Amino acid sequence: MTTPIQERSPSLATLEPPSISKPRAAASDATTPEQQSVARRLLERFALIAFGLYHVPLFLNNYPSLGGGGFNDTGLAPRWGHVFTPVGVWVARHAFHMSQMAPQAYAGDNGDVGEEFGRLVACIVIGIVGALSWTIADRARPRARWVDEALRVLLRYSIALGLASYAFAKLLPQQFPPLTSTALETKVGELTPMSLLWSFMQYSRPYSLFGGIMELVAVLLLCFRRTATLGALVCLAVMTNVALLNLAYGVPVKLYSTMIVISAAVLVFYDTPRLLAVFVRNTAVEPATVSPSFQDRIPTGTRWTIKTVLVGSVFASSLAAMIPNLPQMNAPRPGLDGVWSITSFTRAGELLDKTADPARWRRIVGDGFGVMIRLETDSTLRCRQTPAGAPSTITLACSRNRKGELRWTRNGDDLQLEGRFDGTPIAATGRYVDPATMPLLRSKFRWISDR
Repeated sequence: MTTPIQERSPSLATLEPPSISKPRAAASDATTPEQQSVARRLLERFALIAFGLYHVPLFLNNYPSLGGGGFNDTGLAPRWGHVFTPVGVWVARHAFHMSQMAPQAYAGDNGDVGEEFGRLVACIVIGIVGALSWTIADRARPRARWVDEALRVLLRYSIALGLASYAFAKLLPQQFPPLTSTALETKVGELTPMSLLWSFMQYSRPYSLFGGIMELVAVLLLCFRRTATLGALVCLAVMTNVALLNLAYGVPVKLYSTMIVISAAVLVFYDTPRLLAVFVRNTAVEPATVSPSFQDRIPTGTRWTIKTVLVGSVFASSLAAMIPNLPQMNAPRPGLDGVWSITSFTRAGELLDKTADPARWRRIVGDGFGVMIRLETDSTLRCRQTPAGAPSTITLACSRNRKGELRWTRNGDDLQLEGRFDGTPIAATGRYVDPATMPLLRSKFRWISDR
């Protein structure tokens, strides 16, 4: 920031010839390795090694078209992550005493599994040993002036590349698509904490869109040295909220979101004295001087090319992986898709009266992910749905080891079901329930609540 203009002009008697002085650089920029304390050199070298070892294995996971972000299990991104898996698995088994590893531990995008926490512990241990050895080796003549700048570049682009695909997943929308029929029919008490959070985010398209825009703003600001601190502050606010949601609702990416928050906090820490002066002490500070760094040895055109290719490739990869899914999300699904209220139910040739038989179906709900059957007891069966050989026939594999094969016919809002379920012949008729009649979707936004 520039020094504010004085409110009162000085009198002629107080005017003095201007003195010529050299512009002062920011303290952190002007400090050389010889002037840095041993503690600072240790911390920066530890951070560079530890953060590098944590973020590098996740590098290709930022590319959805390569299988990153869970888009597939066979792409280059999972195979790249698999290279670093043995270390995390070994630590998890010997330090955490985990004898059985989750299948996700052997994939690149594995979430909060023991392998990833084991890898984090390994990063910390290697970072401590490496920083100590490095600092002891050059204690007589401290070198490596590039460490703090390299750390900031590493953190800036690790955050930017990591958030880019998440931003596009919210903007398109891929991460929070419209609410499914199953979600609309499921009671709040039947939801898992993560399903509750997802339904909350899916309901409000403007809110999830805002989240994606703010993540994209952080990405763009972090790509430039002059706006990197502002980008880190935006990231710190946005991702602290995300990390707290992940922690509070049990979303299995708590470690990753927390590490993004810590990475942004380290970037902010470099400018803490200036930020405190402006926002806490309300005092003026001189503009930060961008000191020469190893980046300046690279021609400007080359730097811009690298920056554009690096960040632009994640944008392109996200669009290439997500855009083909949009028509499927918006296309109407025929057949069992939707919520159906069962008006008549026959089992083994016997017409079951409402509320009289616990085996009677009350509702059947279909969406692109499967089928949910709500019984008269109000309990639910969740089923995987696969097409059978005959047209308009589906095979169900449900919870509690229930199985069935059903033929369906649909005439407008009327549904007919026939087949076998649990080895017993069944027949049912159903009536379509329009989602627009549900209170959640019927409610409209109002500026004035009592109007």
